[in-house]
Amino acid sequence: MRTPHETALELCTRVHDAMTYLPGSTGVHTAASEAWAARSGVCQDYVHLVVGALRQVGVPARYVSGYLHPKNSGATIGEPAVGESHAWAEWWLGEWVAHDPTNDVPVGERHVIVGRGRDYSDVPPIKGILGGSASATLDVSVEVTRLA
Repeated sequence: MRTPHETALELCTRVHDAMTYLPGSTGVHTAASEAWAARSGVCQDYVHLVVGALRQVGVPARYVSGYLHPKNSGATIGEPAVGESHAWAEWWLGEWVAHDPTNDVPVGERHVIVGRGRDYSDVPPIKGILGGSASATLDVSVEVTRLA
């Protein structure tokens, strides 16, 4: 019999292995079931699938929104590098344990937390009101600077 932690890690690996990371294949309003049926999506889809599965088997879980510092960016201390918005899961085992199902790795120093909630709608990386014409668009860039 698996422990809750082993179950959570196995679910992350199964979602990671079954899905194809495909930017633009889903949007913020895509249901996890649609991404699962297509077997493709982005980080928020991977996390919604894992969080939903964990809750289904009785393991409390939450969605974490944030940014991911680029791997091997070559950035030196004090030099900014462009980061990416990202999401990962946490589950409760007497304390919150974090894992990134998109990359199937434990959350580490490259993960920068913005917020935690039930799902994407609770903690989108950017939230607000955009003023201007109907054709106005919003482009966002995040720079992450290594301090040590």
